[in-house]
Amino acid sequence: MFSSMDSNISIYLTCIFSLLGAIVCVIIFVKKKNNEKESKKKLPPGDMGLPWIGETMEFYKAQRTNKLFEEFVQPRIQKYGKIFKTRLMGSPTVVVNGTDANKFFLLNEFKLVISSWPSSSVQLMGKDSIMEKQGEQHRILRGIIASSLSCAGLEAMVPKICDSVESHLNKFWKNKDKISLYRMTKILTFTILFECLLRINVEPQMLGIFERVLEGVFAPSLRVLGSKFSRAKKARQEIERVLINVVQEKKREMEGGGGAREETLFSWMVAGMMREEIREEEVVDNVVLLVFAAHDTTSFAIAMTFRMLAHHPNCFSLLLQDFPCDLLPEHADILSNKRAGEYLTMEDTKKMKYTWQVVRESMRLFPPIFGSFRKAIADIEYEGFIIPKGWKVLWTTYATHYNEDYFPDHMAFNPSRFEEPIQPYVFLPFGGGPRIESVMQ
Repeated sequence: MFSSMDSNISIYLTCIFSLLGAIVCVIIFVKKKNNEKESKKKLPPGDMGLPWIGETMEFYKAQRTNKLFEEFVQPRIQKYGKIFKTRLMGSPTVVVNGTDANKFFLLNEFKLVISSWPSSSVQLMGKDSIMEKQGEQHRILRGIIASSLSCAGLEAMVPKICDSVESHLNKFWKNKDKISLYRMTKILTFTILFECLLRINVEPQMLGIFERVLEGVFAPSLRVLGSKFSRAKKARQEIERVLINVVQEKKREMEGGGGAREETLFSWMVAGMMREEIREEEVVDNVVLLVFAAHDTTSFAIAMTFRMLAHHPNCFSLLLQDFPCDLLPEHADILSNKRAGEYLTMEDTKKMKYTWQVVRESMRLFPPIFGSFRKAIADIEYEGFIIPKGWKVLWTTYATHYNEDYFPDHMAFNPSRFEEPIQPYVFLPFGGGPRIESVMQ
């Protein structure tokens, strides 16, 4: 009896071990095949740095000195080529440079890549902003924003902007021997954003709170007491409380029939909320995003343009003094047709061709954005390399802005470069792709 039982147990154990052996063999076989498949994938060259951290510290160090291209990207281009891999903020990342790369990744948004901001940026700007939306919800938000920034809407905004600029100059610049230029441009653009674009009254403390948020957007998302991110997170909560009250007040006003005809971005968003197309959180997060996308970038562009004009008086003279011929400069020509107190129109701004050349050349040398992160939603074959699904992609503006093939003597300030059309995907001071069109307007 015991002999029979022992025999059964032996058979049972033999079956178990045989099955386990078969499973192990299958796992090894599958793993080997996967490894063979992975080995066939040719990743871009580069250095992934330390585990998890990668080259994040080098990236932040270069960012703090506003030399990301010179100290981080350019040395790696020289070592590895225009496409290289690294690890930033915990994510394996492929950095791409050049016109072809710009075109490929901007045109393939939603097909091969999606927007992917660092964790700190998402937490501070909000997970419900248009930058984090995909599919139908992105389409709805984009439609609301585009409707408020139509040509007609922008044309109606120009006189309001003129009024804000005049008030700002009288308050902060008039009769002053010295001013802090960058600080003043921040105050000006912040005021225009809220009073003209959103039609929200600016409280004295609001700029300081928003600036604390912006300081943490690209900081490491470490909730350490006193850190940039910790201060930014606290400021974000203050902003949210203020904006929720403003949204609810606007909703009550519009329900009562007031402000219904306002063609402002804020009114369009609140109307969308009342139609239940978007939620209150989406209104708040997109106001915060707009301030981030337009305030810091625009104020930087204005300040750098002033700086370039100060360093190049010959360009400044072309704007304000007589040309060396019979024609008046474009500003004087416009002013000669204005009555006292009459504001500029959109048509007037279109006549400012040299002014726009100056601004564009300034933004070429000092792009308001360094580049943008995307995330691969499929394995991407590009230029003989594989960018695996889930990896980040970072494209840069400087790689084309500082390219001698497109801009000879690229470090020289020369607005006349823009007399002729620039090749597509070369000049991208605010980025590109479907998400950025409204911000560019």
